[in-house]
Parts: sequence; C-alpha cells; structure tokens
Amino acid sequence: MKLSIFTLNIWGLKLTSKDRNARVRALADSLINNGYDVVCLQEVWCEDDYKHLKASCDNVFKYIHYFHSGMLGSGMCIMSRYPIIDHHYHSFILNGYLHMFWHGDWFGGKGVGLCRINVKGFIVDVYTTHLHACYNASNDKYTNHRIIQAFETANLIRVTSFGSDLAVLAGDLNSGPNDICYKLICLGANMNDSYSACLSNSIEYTYNHPENSYKNADEINDRIDYILYKSNEKNLVVVNEHRHSLPHRVPGQDFSYSDHEPIEAVFEISTNTSSIGRNITKNSGLIFENEFLSVLNTSLNICNEKSVINPLISWTFIISVLICIILSMYLQLVSYTNTIVIITLLIFFIMNIYNLIIKWTEKNCIRGFCNHVETLFSNQ
Repeated sequence: MKLSIFTLNIWGLKLTSKDRNARVRALADSLINNGYDVVCLQEVWCEDDYKHLKASCDNVFKYIHYFHSGMLGSGMCIMSRYPIIDHHYHSFILNGYLHMFWHGDWFGGKGVGLCRINVKGFIVDVYTTHLHACYNASNDKYTNHRIIQAFETANLIRVTSFGSDLAVLAGDLNSGPNDICYKLICLGANMNDSYSACLSNSIEYTYNHPENSYKNADEINDRIDYILYKSNEKNLVVVNEHRHSLPHRVPGQDFSYSDHEPIEAVFEISTNTSSIGRNITKNSGLIFENEFLSVLNTSLNICNEKSVINPLISWTFIISVLICIILSMYLQLVSYTNTIVIITLLIFFIMNIYNLIIKWTEKNCIRGFCNHVETLFSNQ
C-alpha cells in the first residue's frame, strides 16, 4: 500500500504575509489535484483561510481536523482521505514571551497535533508541529524554548505511537539537520528522516530557496521542514519518493505558494510476514545509544536554569525612564508633580512583577526538563 504525506508552512499571517489570499486559493487547487493522502499544514492563522481550504478540499479530504489552541489557534491542521479515528493536542509548556508580540509565537499556542488514521487497516499516527522560530541567530532568546519543545515532541511521539503501524511527523521544526533540536526529535523518538531514507530525494532547501519569490538575501538557505517516520517490526516501510511536489512558483503567477517549500514523502507499507507472532517492543522504547546520550548532555549544557534571562530588564528601565520624562513634562505644567511619582512606581512595580513571573515560569519548566532527562539517564 502506498501513502503520500504532504506538508507546508503556508505563511498565513494576516496583513503581513504577502499575496496570502491568492496563495491559499492556489494551494487549495493544488491539494485536490495531486493525489495526496494526508496533508499537514502550519501557520493557518486566519479562520477565512481555513474555511476556504476546508470547503475546497472536503470532497477529496473527507476528514479534516484543526487544532485549536492559544489566542489565535495553533495554526496547524491535518487533512486526510482516510478516517481520523482519534486525535490529540499537546501545548508546549514554553512558547515565547507575551511582551514580544511582534514575534507572535506566544499568541499562537503552538504544540504537537496528532491524528490517528485508519489507512486500509493500517494504523498510522500522523503528527504535525511548528517549533518556535529563531529571529536572531547571533542572539537567540528562544533556544531554551525550542529545545524543550523538541524534547516534548519526541516524548509525545515515543509514548503515543506504541501500537501504530507507522508514525509520521510532518512540520516546520525551525531547526537545521545539524541542530540539537532536530537530533533530539530523531533520536528521542527513534525516527528516520525521509530525506536520507529516499534514494531519489530531490530536496535541498525548504526555506529561503533560491527560486522562491519571497527569498531574503539576508537569510541563509536551509532545510527546516521535515517528514520523519518510524514503523514497528511487523511492517516493512520504504520511502519511494521525497520531493518538492509543487513548482517553486504558482503556475502562471510570479509568486510562490509560501516562503517555505512544500514537500511530499511517498511511503510503501507492507506486512513483514517474517515477524508475525513475535513480541515486538523495540519501537515503543527509547534507544539509548552513545549519540543520543551525547545530544542529551549537550541539551543540558545549553538549557539550564543559569541560562534563563531577565526578559524585561532593559525594557523596564527604558520604558520607565521615558514615561517618567514625558509625564513630568506634562504634569508639571498642570501642577500635579506628586502624581508622576505614583504612576512611575506603579508601572515599574507591574513590569517587574511580570518579569519575575516569566523568569520563574521558565526556570521551573527547565527544571522539569532537566529532571526528566536525569530520570531517563538513571534508568539506563
């Protein structure tokens, strides 16, 4: 049996994403005409876009689930030709900062979405996720967040995929193939990369591709979107194709489908008759090889309580001073000189309370991550 998995970060930000309406409509037309079995989408932030995709594709993909989360929704949905028999959503415990509103990750309620799909008798667990973006490679404030998100993703897949014939993770990891987050997921969930498993692979970059109309000369070309998979010993799984399944530009237009490249993996699944009757437990456990132990150690060195920053320390000072100056100039003119002191102290107090809440929350989440890793080590 063949199974085609498609994934794309559609870059669906309202107001700021260029050509969004035209791109979403072109994508809908492509999805229903290319023979995909399962489609995983990220950054579907606008309800109108989701409604259009659902209405346009429901004749082909009769089973569609959007993962609602956060203020804006998770931005992620899974569309399937085959019945979705169960689904689950796990929200990340750390997902950016409220005050960094122009980044938007906190408002999106990111996490990992799972749809369990019955594909002609085979149970296929399809996961999709979108890890926190890196907005400044030279000063990345979200390294801790992304590492913990990757660790949570691996744990969820490892625990919930037990008993499935095939588990697939398709999404935007915002991490290159040499990045610690990519390694945490692959090794922690015992997953293979379709990119390296397919002999006919034709993918080089998935973000900032040289032929993408939205490429940014100031950013590097990278492969940050993936289709990862694992199966149990009862089944034989082969990746027949791993490719850019759509052209780099929308046919007849001068723009691309997204600032990311869509990718497709075609799997061939068959029963491994030689393993029938055996007690298969390998795929449900965690394979502690030296490489993974090294990755966990590296993660602990990067992500620890000492690495937690004061997210608002500079903002508190600068904003308080500016407000103080502005209100002083105004209030002195109307003879309310004492009011400035009260207002300034109140603002300073509120911002510092917020700063402490954010810092303590992040420290506790990191402490939980470290304890979890230590528990895994102690059991080996």
